[in-house]
Amino acid sequence: EQTLADKLYTEAINSYQRRKDELTKQALPVFKNIRLQQGSHIENVVVPFTDGKKGMQVLANMQKTIDSNGAEMVNALERNVSLALIDDAWKEHLRAMDDLKQSVQTASYEQKDPLVIYKMEAFNLFKNMDTEVNKNIVQFLSHAQIPLAEGEEVREGRQEKTDLSNMRTQKDDMDGMSNNYSNDNEYYDPTPVKQEPVKVGPKIGRNDPCPCGSGKKYKSCHGKDL
Repeated sequence: EQTLADKLYTEAINSYQRRKDELTKQALPVFKNIRLQQGSHIENVVVPFTDGKKGMQVLANMQKTIDSNGAEMVNALERNVSLALIDDAWKEHLRAMDDLKQSVQTASYEQKDPLVIYKMEAFNLFKNMDTEVNKNIVQFLSHAQIPLAEGEEVREGRQEKTDLSNMRTQKDDMDGMSNNYSNDNEYYDPTPVKQEPVKVGPKIGRNDPCPCGSGKKYKSCHGKDL
């Protein structure tokens, strides 16, 4: 006779199996259609998943997914969800450990050894993290669905790379604009023009020696055109 716990476990396993069957039934035709239309050069496909609260992009191998009737996609989902949630939980745990270290150093714990208190509290933090991450993984997987109805779509997946081409193009555009402005007669420089003071010197007569030192009269030298 099964206990209540055994019955709940069996029901949970059956429910999750139905969830996986629904996912493969929904996604497998899309994989086959991509293979039919785009050929065998497509290696990986990005599949969007959500549990109704969080979203995640999962990279699934095209050939393995088709050969396994969709099982490979579900395996990829389980791997990605587990790794992502464990990574997030571990980062939060490290931050909590830093906070604990500070509190142990500054607080008094009934005259107990701070190192002992730190070890005890750290163990409790780890247990809580372990429980929380397991709960989050089970929650996501048990509610996972492909939100195709909301405009998401299964698409080809590629290795993500930082694309700097657009940044370079924008820089070139700015350089080009700068060059164009420098050659434009209508270019407006908003910098205020410094006004030089008008210098007033003694008036030079036309028959006086030219101040340039040439020995000629002013009217025959620099004052010729005046």
